[in-house]
Amino acid sequence: MKQYVNEFYLTASEVNAQEEMSLSRLVLLIIDTATAHANILGVGYASMMERNTSWVLSRLSIDIARMPGVNRAYKLETWVESVNRIYSERLFELKDAESGETIAWAHTTWMAIDMDSRRPTDLSRLSELVDVINDRAFGGVKGGKLQPVHEGAQGYAYTFKVSDIDVNRHVTTRRYIDLITDVWPLDMYNDCRVSRFEIAFKHEARYAEEAVTLMEPHAGEDGVYDTEIRVGDTSCALARISFKKR
Repeated sequence: MKQYVNEFYLTASEVNAQEEMSLSRLVLLIIDTATAHANILGVGYASMMERNTSWVLSRLSIDIARMPGVNRAYKLETWVESVNRIYSERLFELKDAESGETIAWAHTTWMAIDMDSRRPTDLSRLSELVDVINDRAFGGVKGGKLQPVHEGAQGYAYTFKVSDIDVNRHVTTRRYIDLITDVWPLDMYNDCRVSRFEIAFKHEARYAEEAVTLMEPHAGEDGVYDTEIRVGDTSCALARISFKKR
């Protein structure tokens, strides 16, 4: 199966104050859709654990024409673009099921790490992935280089709780995204929407660690901000977020 489609209906319990899917919920849906396709291909969580390995999301970029709104049906399509020794690239197209309009594109980069050494394993040996590489056209923009923020960047502290930890006992992707979007007040999201988001994961954070989420305007681009999540002097995630007026 070279392509997988996840169909869903967005209910009122799944949206934010603007009656739209939140950014962290969209990222979680992307991860869940990738997982479902991997399970069908025989390289999902259970299969990889038998090899003492686990998938890790390394990078993500999303171009968003508009967020999914409440009480509508959608289709999220995914396919594998490339596989090499270290990384596999997986792409996504999000469509409004009723109108057929494409409302978002996403690019993800994945690694599989050995559970003991925490080192990357050789993905090129996974014929299940190599055999389904798809040259389907991609309408988004892949992620660029992300830099740590400078001295004096604004931010806030947060200590990771029980609900922030995943099955590997590391902080979840959703918590990282929420930490970043919570930098701005509600009025920002009433006036603007997220049009693009990029994140690169650098280091695993854990329960009870205190993180600082920092933000500064990206030089030369209105409505674009660089962000960083740090634990002590260690950078856990670098991100860039772009806003557009509603």
